[in-house]
Formats: sequence, C-alpha cells, structure tokens
Amino acid sequence: MRAARLHAALCAVGLWPPGARILDMGCGSGLLLNALGSDTRRRVGCDVRRSLYLQAREQANSIMFTQCEGNRLPFRNGRFDLVTCLAVIEELPDWHNAVEEMARCVASGGVLYITVTNGRFLLPLYNLAERLGRRIPASSYAYARASLPITNSAPEHSLGVRSLTGWRYVHLTPYLARSQWPWLRLVPFPLLDWLLSRLAPSFGFAWQRPR
Repeated sequence: MRAARLHAALCAVGLWPPGARILDMGCGSGLLLNALGSDTRRRVGCDVRRSLYLQAREQANSIMFTQCEGNRLPFRNGRFDLVTCLAVIEELPDWHNAVEEMARCVASGGVLYITVTNGRFLLPLYNLAERLGRRIPASSYAYARASLPITNSAPEHSLGVRSLTGWRYVHLTPYLARSQWPWLRLVPFPLLDWLLSRLAPSFGFAWQRPR
C-alpha cells in the first residue's frame, strides 16, 4: 500500500519516470522497493543490514541487493532515474554527505525522493503522551530529534546541499495524503499544503535534476 501511494503521488506531479531504474538507499527487507511500480527496468536496494534482506529475499525477488553505507554508494554517476531514501536519513550522522551521494547517482531528469520525520510536531506529542502515562520508545525520540537539523535546513532551498542547487523541488506530502485519503481533494491545495507542513508526522521531499 505504501508503494502504491508513493507511485500515485509521483505520477500526480509528473515525477514518475516510466521504465525507471530505481535505487532505494536503506531498503531494509526490500519489500517496498519490490512493489514500487510495474514498469521498471531495474530495482536496486542497498543497506548496511544485509540480514533484513536475506529474511525476505524470496518475496523481494525482483531486486538486486548491495550491502553498503549511505555515504559511500558503489554506483556510477547518473546511474538511476529514481533514488529513494525512506525513513532512514535520520539514522545517518553525516546526512549531508549521504544526500550528496544519492544526488550524484540521479540521472538527468531523474528524481531524488527522501522522507523525513517531523520532529517539531512529534516531540511535543511524545512529551504529552509520557506525562499521560504512555511510554514512548527511545528510538522514536531519537528519530524526531535527529530530524530537526534536516527540516531546519529548508528543503525548498536544497537542504543546504550543493548538489541539489537548481533542481526542481516538490513537497510531495500533500500528494501522498491525497493518494491515501481521496476526500482530501476537497481541501484546497494551498491549505492542505500549509496544514501538512506543520501537522504531518513525516514529510516527503522530492527534487528533480535538470535535463
């Protein structure tokens, strides 16, 4: 379902490349990548945790897997039409360099898509939940805190990453929400975008390399 929503959102803004060569950085088991689109030429997943992929490889049999770190991707420049990084960027100490590496792998006209936790929204909720007696995992706090310098870097200004300068930026979160809840199409887009930029638990940011 997540793969279908992402595909629908990318199609809605003209960012889905037909016949795409896809790289998913931090692919985990590879199951989402395996389900993403039906018209792809190649699917490549990479992760430092090979064990997750090995547990699910019979279900993720359409992807090629490479074990590597996010700041040293073993691929040529411009190798992929779509590079994704889903719920992983917060784990990387040098996330600037990881974004540079992912951008390097994007082909002309291709797309880089990253999801980032909305720590500014979630941290107060976690604190409130703790005061009400609900235990929040330490990992959730860690993700939320780690997201703050990323979102504070202004995705519309390339997150401060030089390689993304001049790329077309799209805030994909409203399109993802509409693909999940079609009734949100009744909400004017500027209002929906404003609300989700503050209240969404996570964001979807996309950049398209100039042709």
